[in-house]
This record gives sequence, C-alpha cells and structure tokens, in this order.
Amino acid sequence: MKKFEQYLSKPWVAYTFAAGVAVVLYLLLTNISVFTNWFKDFWKLISPVVIGIVVAYLLDPVHDFFYDKVFFKIKKHTTRHMAAVVTTVVCIVLVLAILLVALIPSLAQSVTKLILNWNSYTDKIEGLIDKAAAFAESKNINVDFKNVYDFVENSMAKLFNLLKNNVQTIFSVIGTVGSSVTNIAVGLLFGVCFLVAEDSLLALLKRIRFAFIKEDRLERENALFGRFNSVFLSYVGATLLDALIIGIGTLIFTLIMRMPYATLIAAVCAITNIIPTFGPMIGGAVGIFFLILDKPINALWFLIFICLWQSVDGMIIKPKLFKDSLGIPGVWTLVLIILGGKFAGMLGIILAIPFAAIMVIIYKEYILPRLEKRRLKINASGASQPEPQEEIPAETKE
Repeated sequence: MKKFEQYLSKPWVAYTFAAGVAVVLYLLLTNISVFTNWFKDFWKLISPVVIGIVVAYLLDPVHDFFYDKVFFKIKKHTTRHMAAVVTTVVCIVLVLAILLVALIPSLAQSVTKLILNWNSYTDKIEGLIDKAAAFAESKNINVDFKNVYDFVENSMAKLFNLLKNNVQTIFSVIGTVGSSVTNIAVGLLFGVCFLVAEDSLLALLKRIRFAFIKEDRLERENALFGRFNSVFLSYVGATLLDALIIGIGTLIFTLIMRMPYATLIAAVCAITNIIPTFGPMIGGAVGIFFLILDKPINALWFLIFICLWQSVDGMIIKPKLFKDSLGIPGVWTLVLIILGGKFAGMLGIILAIPFAAIMVIIYKEYILPRLEKRRLKINASGASQPEPQEEIPAETKE
C-alpha cells in the first residue's frame, strides 16, 4: 500500500493518468452513437427487471398491511407471507380492473364526442371572432383580426390532430401487443416474484453489505435508509390519494351540473394534480377549455368550483395527508420542480420534492454531525497546545 502511494506521488504517474482519461473521453465523444445504442439495448434488456423492482417496492406497504393487520393470527411465517402476497396481488388486479371498466369507456366516449363536435366548436369560435371584428369596426377601433383568426384556426387544427393521433395510438395499443406492453407485463411478473422472494433477497443483500461494511456503520445506514423509505413512500402515497380525492370531487361536481366530458375532465384534473404547484392550474385550464367550447357558462361554473376545491385541498386535505413536514422551505419548491423537469422530465418534476427531502435528511443527520465532530476535534487540538509566552527583555529581568 505504501509503495502504491509512493507511485501516486510521482509526477509521471499523474501525467499518465491524465493522458489515459483524455484518451477515454476522446473515444467516448467520437463514438457517442455506439455507446448510446449500446445503452438503449442494455436498457431494453434490464427494463423488465427495473420495472419489477419498482412494482415490488410500491406493493410492499400493501403486503405489510395484510401481513401485520389481517393475517396476524397465522403463526407460520411462510404461510402468512404467501397469504399477504396473494391478497395484495388480487386487490391490485381488482382495483385496476374496476378502474379500466369504469374509466376507459367513459373516456373513449368523451374523446369521441369531442372529435365529432370539433367542427361546430370551430364554427362557434369563428363566429365570436367575427362578432368581435364587427363590434370593433362599428366603434372605429383599428384591430387586425385576421392574425387572430389565423392563430385560432391553426391552434384548433393542431389540437384536433393531436387528439385524433392519440386516439388512434390508444386503439392501436389496445388492439396489438407491442414490445413496451410486453416489457410492462414481464415487469409486473418480476414484481410479483420479487415480492414472493422478499425475505431471501433482503437476506442476501444484507449478507453482501455485511461482508464489506462494519456492523456499527451498517446499523447507522439501515436507520438512514429506513428514514428515506418512510419519506418516499409517505409522499408518494399521500400524493396519489390526494389526486384520487381531487378526481372524485371533480367528477361528482361535473355529473351533478350535467356538464359534458365529466369523466375526461375529472381524469385530467386527477392526473395533473400529481404534479406539484403547476398541476392543479394545468388541470383546471384544460377543463375550462373543454367546457368553453361547448357552453361558456359551464366553464364559468367550473372555474368557480375548481378554485374553491383546490383551496380546500391546499388548506385542509393536503395538511391532513402530509402530516410529517418534508423539511423543504417553500421558496425552494419551485426551484426543485424546474430543476427536476430539466433533468428528468415529468418524472423529475414529480419526484424532485421527495428526493430533496432525502437530501435534507442526509445533510441534517449525516453531514452536520460530522462537521460538528470535526469542529470539536479542531477546537480540542487547538486548546491542548500551550500558548506561546512572551520573552521578557533582559533589562526588565534586572
């Protein structure tokens, strides 16, 4: 080890290492397409396993609930564990089946109605622009409505093509089984397998970590990872439950008011509510847009409702769901969302806040104690050294 450190201290070793790094970077940059294609092929290979790990991780709290609360009378661990796994899988399948049966036909009907009535909606908007142009002309107001008309026409055409293409994509995915659907199906199967073999996999991981990490450090890391897991799962669970509450409330209101596209608007509001800060505004804007095409007064009522409903959600529902503060200052929330979107798109926007909360835990419980320990050590070493005494001149001594 000492010889190795002596070699590292020599200048030619540093120059050789720097030259090697430069060559590797040059090869990476000149063959970036090869590495990109290799990474894509590698991701296709391991994506079902990654999906399985994520599925098993998200289903584990449901499994623990059944294991601890429902089947607690079963003494044998293996039987109790398998009963919890089977019940978890059955419940998830039933929930997905109910959602698909109740949601997909209504969504398909709403989208189909929107596309079939698109021409009438376009004619209404063009009529409003013509009335505005006539009013401006009668009042001698010089406004060029041709550009407004062209902009609206182009925007409506693009939105119509977007909806039409998405509908075709949905039906093609339902009709045929593609590679992505296959990966998801295999990933779900892997997830169930990982959930069944949870005990053996965790024991193997513990043995591997114990071989490389000291016992006291392993206990500290386990406690830290436990905090991470608690923060992440509580945030994801509360976010999904909040989105479900928003969607159900919106659906009830639109059905009572007999508004068109009730299921579509409720689904959009629920899904966009998962996005922090901007999501509720996006969902409300989409709902208002759909309703204003059909009947503007419905859009006005929906605007009033969504403002009140989101206020109730922000002041009452979310504080109840997010009981444990994530410890992130409100000013940083917007910054984290923007950075997460830049780095990882929509997934980064959704997961930016829980990951930031994890970073706060690392800073408070891991970095700060180390810095404090180092400060105390420096102060102790400084205090142990005797202070230098001033020399007394010879004249003073006499």
